[in-house]
Amino acid sequence: MTKVHQFSVGAKLPAGIIEGTEAFWFDNEKWLIHNGQTLRYNEAPTGVKQMIQEAFMADKVSHKIMKQAGITSLNETFDTWYRCVIGALDDAPDFVNGNLNADAYNHSCTNHDCELRGKLCSLATGLKNYECRTIEELKKGETIEQAASELCLSVAGMKSRIEKLKEKLDAKNMAELIAKATEIGI
Repeated sequence: MTKVHQFSVGAKLPAGIIEGTEAFWFDNEKWLIHNGQTLRYNEAPTGVKQMIQEAFMADKVSHKIMKQAGITSLNETFDTWYRCVIGALDDAPDFVNGNLNADAYNHSCTNHDCELRGKLCSLATGLKNYECRTIEELKKGETIEQAASELCLSVAGMKSRIEKLKEKLDAKNMAELIAKATEIGI
């Protein structure tokens, strides 16, 4: 077990927080930070596991989405829910001074080919594959015309997509859009 510093949860809870415990998916396993300790899910106190399982059972919307995608076994459904709905979706948990630290926010899922992308992701924006690819093209410093050509879009279609992305990420302009997208891991 790795000790981590205690953190205080403000009015705005980070994604993955259930009653003060941060759950995250790392290295193909379920993890959590509880009472300042980093634990594998299976090592967690019974009450914490029960709390997470109750949240899982109550999430009927996610169950329906996974069933439509063909995910039906209880274990696979729970793992998918843990990874995509509550789990930290960045590549690795955050480290501060060598210690695992609670996320201030979770990055966007980097699995652009996931059929559940934007449906289960813990990040509220839930960006779709094509939206992430659009941002990635813009981050290369290309003009709207060049990015549109690369994505096989019309310039008008590209501009429309950018406007919708600015609205989703609450960005006032292109620079803020790129900055916010970078902040969430795109």
